[in-house]
Amino acid sequence: MITQEPATEANRTMTLAQRRAFMRLPLDERRKQLAEQANLTIEHYESEPELTERAEWQGGDVVES
Repeated sequence: MITQEPATEANRTMTLAQRRAFMRLPLDERRKQLAEQANLTIEHYESEPELTERAEWQGGDVVES
């Protein structure tokens, strides 16, 4: 099944049996698990130090000459 552990290279790929078990879950449970994973992904990308750096050089008004 899908775990809530931080993704590492070793546990990022699900086996075929795990995928099939996930697809056998009720739709509401699958949606719940996917929503939890999406929240973890959001937290990961929002906590990157590069995010603030990128926002600084991309921020501001667009001035066309």
